Amino acid sequence: MSKILILGGAGFIGSILSQTLHEQGDEVTIFDTLFFEPKARDFSPFRLVQDDIRKKEELEPEIKRADAVVNLAALSNDPVSDLDPQLTWDINHAANSVIAELCAKYGKRIVFASSCSVYGFGQETFHEESETNPLSLYAKTKVLSEKIYEDKATDVVSLRFATAYGYTAKPRFDLVVNSMVGTAHFQGRLVVHGGSQWRPLVHVKDIARAIHLAIHAPTLPGRVYNIGSNEQNYQIIDLASHIIEFFPDAKLGREEENFDPRSYRVDFSKAEQELGFRAKHTIAEAVQEFQEAFRAGKIPSMNVDEYYRVKYLKNNFVPSLK
Repeated sequence: MSKILILGGAGFIGSILSQTLHEQGDEVTIFDTLFFEPKARDFSPFRLVQDDIRKKEELEPEIKRADAVVNLAALSNDPVSDLDPQLTWDINHAANSVIAELCAKYGKRIVFASSCSVYGFGQETFHEESETNPLSLYAKTKVLSEKIYEDKATDVVSLRFATAYGYTAKPRFDLVVNSMVGTAHFQGRLVVHGGSQWRPLVHVKDIARAIHLAIHAPTLPGRVYNIGSNEQNYQIIDLASHIIEFFPDAKLGREEENFDPRSYRVDFSKAEQELGFRAKHTIAEAVQEFQEAFRAGKIPSMNVDEYYRVKYLKNNFVPSLK
């Protein structure tokens, strides 16, 4: 049994990761502000530390206690990062300097949750050695934080995740697949803006598997890995056409105007070759998971603030977090 500390472990990915690690025999500590927890919930069988990663005095004993650390903590996605740039910078970038120092000090492996959004835009297929082109503050903090861990000589594995999707105990509908599924179900329609832009995708369960592999791999040739699958590089219009097949009464529309400048295809072969990771889960599985949740009444509506990071922050922002 290994003691794993998950920073930001109460959220969308953390809710799956904590369970995955527990099932594999690890002892999990979740370190989280619980800012996105409007209602109290039971975190057993996990150990919970409610605190802020920017507080070194609270963070240090937890890193010292752990065998390995996973940093999921961030103000996630591009629109959220623009709401309060200074807060984003403090959480998504500056805090990583302290985390890196502590992990180096105590000799702990750190798995850092990065993003394929660091590639930004391009016609080529990006791999780990490709030049990065971050187009948003969120993506820039990921690139710079990867470098922090490298410069601090930590035992780091940076995983550049494709765009996550799938149903979890902490649902989100501000992710492209989840948004399409929810809109098709509740509104009976899908409207694609642009559609020719490329996006790589990965199921949240596969993200959890990749993190588990990165934690426990005895040696790693590389320190940066793209996590996703070559088969799940989608143009947005093709993705929408695939999802709409599961909702025969829903209509698909398309508008030429595209509000998102990003477009990138990514190669994921390095993670398969060196980390032993290959994605197992599909868009079809995720749709079925959501449809089961809809039928069970677990998601009676999409109109819940906490399903959208931007909406939740705008309507529930707590100034004392600054």
